[in-house]
Amino acid sequence: QVLDYIIYEARRNHIRLILCLVNNLDNFGGKAQYVKWAQAAGANLTNSTDSFFYHPTIKGYYKDFVKAILTRRNSYSGIRYSDEPAIFAWELMNEPRCVSNSSGPHLQAWIAEMAAYVKSLDAKHLVTVGIEGFYGTGIAERLGYNPGDWAASFCSDFIQNSAVENIDFASVHAYPDSWYVFFPIICTNVSFFICQFFICH
Repeated sequence: QVLDYIIYEARRNHIRLILCLVNNLDNFGGKAQYVKWAQAAGANLTNSTDSFFYHPTIKGYYKDFVKAILTRRNSYSGIRYSDEPAIFAWELMNEPRCVSNSSGPHLQAWIAEMAAYVKSLDAKHLVTVGIEGFYGTGIAERLGYNPGDWAASFCSDFIQNSAVENIDFASVHAYPDSWYVFFPIICTNVSFFICQFFICH
């Protein structure tokens, strides 16, 4: 009911929210918790959290959670989340990374599947990925714009991930105080863009 109240108050105060559906990091459980649940249910998994993106049991858990959220009726307003005007967009995951599959297909397939699933439940709201904005190894000429060589190893690719059919806009999570680089954003052919430019000194 806490989230119900936050959304209710956001609408009363003309605030629009981007709600994230899971965290890549361990804060609040994150994708690691999904792996633990699957292991407890008997799934033969290593402790790597990357199985979040491809194991069918874990993907099923995520879809169950998404359905519970999107079809929830707010206890304060009586409005379903899928009909809630205070919600601007759904973010599939906060800063998804899949280090064991740095060439990208696991994450790319997951984004396509989950974006389509969210849209099947809620066609009214926008959907974004939640990526940091790194360029992947498939765009070699762009690797120099990453904040470091390490950035290409996380499986995400700003252009490829943002161009998925059911992704409505691209966004970037940038940390200029720690990256110390000029981080240009190249807008690709998706429906709507939030482009952020940071120049760090």
